[in-house]
Amino acid sequence: MYSGGTPGPGDLGRRIAARRRHLGWSRERLAAQAGLSVPDLTYLETHPAVVTMACLVALAGALGTTADALLGAGSAGQDGATARPAPAELWIPDVVTGRRGERPGPFLG
Repeated sequence: MYSGGTPGPGDLGRRIAARRRHLGWSRERLAAQAGLSVPDLTYLETHPAVVTMACLVALAGALGTTADALLGAGSAGQDGATARPAPAELWIPDVVTGRRGERPGPFLG
């Protein structure tokens, strides 16, 4: 739900804006780099929006990140630039010893 009847930014918009600010770029600079208009970029950053794959790839390329990171796939850094891959195996290291711990049980949901 949105407060005040005005929609807030979606997760994609927040990630784009955070990465842009991390780079110290203005909206004008990012819009020019990604081939977008400034009003379109402003809308993307401030409203939940659906973008085409071409637009998403252009934004990711301009920001020096991946489309997956902008979409929040995996764990992303604070600036949204890096995504860690999922663990390669099911065995999880023990927090205390660093050795293999127990295999995780079934996930209930």
